[in-house]
Amino acid sequence: MRNTEKVLEAMPRDLRRLHDAAIEHILHGIRTYWPRRFDPAFFAKTTGLTPLFEQDYEAMSAAVLLPTQEYLDRGGKRLRPLLVALTLEAYGADPAAYEPLLGAIECMEDSSIMMDDYIDGSELRRGGPCAHRLHGFGGANIGACTGFAIAEYAFFNNELHLREPLLLDLLNALAWEAIQMAFGQIEELYWTENRINRVTVEQYLQETTARCAFLTFRGPLRYAGLIAGAPGEDIPVLERLGESLLIGYHLRGDTLDMVPDSEAWGKVAGEDITTGRRTLLINYLLQHADARDRQTLIDILNAHAADDDRKRQVYDMVLKYGGFAFSTRLAEEYNAVAKRDIDLLHIPMSHKTLLHEFAEFATLRRKV
Repeated sequence: MRNTEKVLEAMPRDLRRLHDAAIEHILHGIRTYWPRRFDPAFFAKTTGLTPLFEQDYEAMSAAVLLPTQEYLDRGGKRLRPLLVALTLEAYGADPAAYEPLLGAIECMEDSSIMMDDYIDGSELRRGGPCAHRLHGFGGANIGACTGFAIAEYAFFNNELHLREPLLLDLLNALAWEAIQMAFGQIEELYWTENRINRVTVEQYLQETTARCAFLTFRGPLRYAGLIAGAPGEDIPVLERLGESLLIGYHLRGDTLDMVPDSEAWGKVAGEDITTGRRTLLINYLLQHADARDRQTLIDILNAHAADDDRKRQVYDMVLKYGGFAFSTRLAEEYNAVAKRDIDLLHIPMSHKTLLHEFAEFATLRRKV
């Protein structure tokens, strides 16, 4: 849990107080909707299935629950459920009454990053081996896909006890987000597998928003706002806020992948280079480097270089052409957009201040 401790040390004081008040409800929500093993009651409740003969619950638990549980046990930032708690409270709702939402959001996040890890061929996550390194690609795929579906149970079975019109709004949003994530993931895979070197910054931002905005910040803000009864005019602002925060958060993550600023990063440095991923920094170089440097970069990406010397070459090129400065400026621009949207929300000033702190912490000051 060292990663979690480092996150909490860096968290602004008022945001830390909110975290400390919400964490037990977050953890209880996770335990409730992500138990360590299946039993007949939980299996029947979450799947709606009644075995015709004999069900091997140990096998089901090992295949589905264990991989995601390993990620959950490593801690992490818990930023998504924290943002849910903050938003609920901002609109007058008690986060303690919505533990299913808090737990489901975090379990969906951990299942999705497991999928990212095996797609990217990553080595480490939160300081430990990725699921596909422990359970094989098939095991990680089964765990991620089935695990995500089980986490959705909180919505499909109306564990939040919502009125039908509101529940239908949430389910409609969930289906829309699933389509967005699929197309965003397809784009990223296509660019990487086909070694596409013409991706613009705007295309990258669109792909990233489609693939990541839901489980990063747009989903938590939208769902918490809808459930807490936010004014109708606030919902699109919350969605836009989530997208702006996602861009800043993701750009910071691209930079940290190349130059981690903490031992608690918990991942292999330069992994995006080794996998050949077309991140914003890589796409920026492909557009701005001279012909010789551009070809060197392409050769390194195509070779899936894992050695430090070749990773250093890419790092030096990013410095040479101002890639880090460009990424930082872009993150700051979207951070400013996010803060303007926060000020448009119909919530108490105290919670606007907390959202400002969250924006600063999650994007510009993010360290692990």
